[in-house]
Amino acid sequence: MLRSWIEQLPREVVRERPRLCLAEASSLFWIVPPGITESWVRDARSAWTRAHQRKEQTDRARGIHEPEAPTSLLGEIAALQATVAGFYHGDAGATQAFCQEALTHLEEQQWEAQLQVMFAQTRANIAQGDFERAMQQMQIAWNRIKTEGDQTLESIYWREAVWESMMAGQLHQAWQLSQQAIHALQTIEEPLPPLPALLCWPYGYQAKILHEWNRLEEAQRLAEQAIQQGEQTEMLAFLHFGYAVLLQLALSQERWEEARKVSQQLAYVGRITSSPYRAALWSCVDQMRFWLACGDLEQARRWVGDIKREAPLVSPLAREKQGVAFVRLLLAEAQPEHALHLLLSLVEGATVTQRWYDVLEMWLLQIQAYHMLQQQQEALARLSQAVHLSAPEGYIRRFVDEGPLMAELLSQLRKQELQEKDLPYLETLLRAFSQQPRAQPTHLESGPSSMLLDPLSAREQEVLHLLARGASNQKIAETLVLAIDTIKHHVSNILSKLEVANRTQAVARARTLGLLSAE
Repeated sequence: MLRSWIEQLPREVVRERPRLCLAEASSLFWIVPPGITESWVRDARSAWTRAHQRKEQTDRARGIHEPEAPTSLLGEIAALQATVAGFYHGDAGATQAFCQEALTHLEEQQWEAQLQVMFAQTRANIAQGDFERAMQQMQIAWNRIKTEGDQTLESIYWREAVWESMMAGQLHQAWQLSQQAIHALQTIEEPLPPLPALLCWPYGYQAKILHEWNRLEEAQRLAEQAIQQGEQTEMLAFLHFGYAVLLQLALSQERWEEARKVSQQLAYVGRITSSPYRAALWSCVDQMRFWLACGDLEQARRWVGDIKREAPLVSPLAREKQGVAFVRLLLAEAQPEHALHLLLSLVEGATVTQRWYDVLEMWLLQIQAYHMLQQQQEALARLSQAVHLSAPEGYIRRFVDEGPLMAELLSQLRKQELQEKDLPYLETLLRAFSQQPRAQPTHLESGPSSMLLDPLSAREQEVLHLLARGASNQKIAETLVLAIDTIKHHVSNILSKLEVANRTQAVARARTLGLLSAE
């Protein structure tokens, strides 16, 4: 309603009034590209400056009851600028600068704007990858919210706290917080925004948690519900996250056609929002997983090339996500040494800030690199750490989505002496691998195995199965008791017959053709 009123006014009239500009910017924040919001909030600041200058030139003795440009209004403007800088750009420096300006000008009774500043400071720490400090700030915000008794702000707190708990690896706590967020929203008598617009976030987070627990059907329903609500309310800021969850689900279930469509939707939303920070944070790793699953190394390399040519993102957390995506490409291209070198600093940074959700993924990539280098002892030692870390929270998809090699290594680990309390969890993981759906051919990779012009020989099929398990040429030669040059010849023949350029593409195409049904 507020927007409809403002839009009936001449644009030049609105742009001369800082309060109207700020109201328009605030109402647009979640539903339009950030550039539009930023334009209005800049107009609000410019209008405030002009109004403030006019006020100084007038006779102070006239006494205005409600000044057109009080300094407290500048505090509200700065608070919104901090929110945009933190949420859409991950620019911790700009966010903190705007927060400091806001706190300088805000008055004690403007507690809603002060809470907005607290949330912005939290996002600045998230952009830095410091989730522990972000959670400490959220506790301060929570104390203030409880004092004021505002249910809408309470629901916003729960929503923010869910994400931070997830990144800290605390899936059970994140689930409980998401339940509290939903309860808080459903008990608000008359929420200011439409209820579906507020509910899409906790539903989306719950879908992500259920996916990790391998409750895929429930996760799918919730993710679709959240996206439907986000689309109905034009919640553009949510859609990138929602589609990212859908992509994870499609990849886990090997529904390649659906994954392709969701990938295209992500690209479209990314172009609209123009927020490379959010794209890196939410989807770049899974986009890379999709390209590799399809054997599209050309697109994967193009993305890496674009990242290297562009100016680095200001957020260390976003750069870390891009680094993890690059590591996945390096492993696909059989460059484990380079991958381990990059992972060393990535793991250190995530461990220092106790972001165990991200640490776990990095550990699993390290394990694969160790295996490719035939450093089996190091691989199993790291895998033991990963299992011990994951057991209390019930992680499943983190392991299963890494493919058959991880199942093989977990089976090897099962034969070793583990902490007794981890054994039931390890058995759960291994059962999840046995229940993994088989990939079905799609038009991404068409035709049954019988359509190969030159079918693979029995020996080539043996080599292919070992390739699918991540074995190096040397390991294959040792397993089959053949010369390494013979193995190279077989690999070359496999690539030629499958009409692909490398081992990763060969495995992806073989799976869609049904040649790896036993894997």
